Formats: sequence, structure tokens, C-alpha cells
Amino acid sequence: PPDKGNVGTAAYLDVFGSIFSVLKKLKDEGYTVDDIPENIEGLQKSVLEDPEASFSMADLNVEYRMNVDEYEKLCPYAQDLRENWGPPPGTLNTDGKDLLVYGKRFGNIFLGIQPTFGYEGDPMRLLFAKSASPHHGFAAFYTYLEFIFKADCMLHFGTHGSLEFMPGKQVGMS
Repeated sequence: PPDKGNVGTAAYLDVFGSIFSVLKKLKDEGYTVDDIPENIEGLQKSVLEDPEASFSMADLNVEYRMNVDEYEKLCPYAQDLRENWGPPPGTLNTDGKDLLVYGKRFGNIFLGIQPTFGYEGDPMRLLFAKSASPHHGFAAFYTYLEFIFKADCMLHFGTHGSLEFMPGKQVGMS
């Protein structure tokens, strides 16, 4: 689930244990998976603890800082999000200057922390409001996946996140 307070949680699922097993299997199968921690706790710590620890989701590891110019150049709908969120970088997943992509890279694997909806007081708003949209930090996360990390595949571990609630995403990635 999205956000620091829920990272790696899911009822009756060992999320970090599952991720650890998949990373080891991918490495065994010949994929480029570098610097896997020795155990599940090490994996969890590497993702959930940022040595700089000074941002809104303070403990999470910041894998990438996307400046506003890069975001506006790469994200095809960045201008449209201003209607609900104002100019980037906004106030979520940002240090006030850059948009922050939380997670950790292990070779060709990026273990990302999905951003919050941005409507924590009213999470169903994205499902029913015609004018609702993801915030700039959310858009920057998926912009990073598509245009910078250039993901070929995405696996989600946990109960559910928030991407599937975005308009048009109920049927898969575009």
C-alpha cells in the first residue's frame, strides 16, 4: 500500500519476505540484481530508511530527485494537474524544490514506494469525482518508471495500491 505508514503491509502477506524471494530468484535466473541485502530485515531497512531523512516521508529512501523542468518535460499531463494541485512541485513527495521518488534500486530492479493518493481525508474522491487527479509527486513517480528507469515490467506486492484507482488504469498499464 502507498505511503510510509503502510509500506510493506498487507493482511496475511509477508510482503518484504516475498520481495526478497523474488529478488533472489531473479538473480539466480540471470537478471541483473545487484547489492541484495543479506536478509529480509536488511531489505526492509534499505528501503525504509534514508540516511538523509529530512523530507515529508522522512525515513523512506529517496532513489531519485526530479527537478520541475525535467518533470514538466517528461510528464505529458503535468500541466493538467495544476487545476487540482497548483504548480509543481506541490506539497507531496517533494522537498520543496524537487519531486522525490521513494524506493531503492538493485541493479535493473527498482523497488518503489507508491505515493499516496493525495486525498487522504477522502480517498474515494479519485474514483467518483470527475475533476480529481493524482498529485505531481504521484505523476513524477510513474514518469520516473516510464521515462527514466524505463521499466519493462511492474510487479505489485501487497493488498493493493492506488494506481488501479486512477482513471483508465483498471484494465492495466498504458
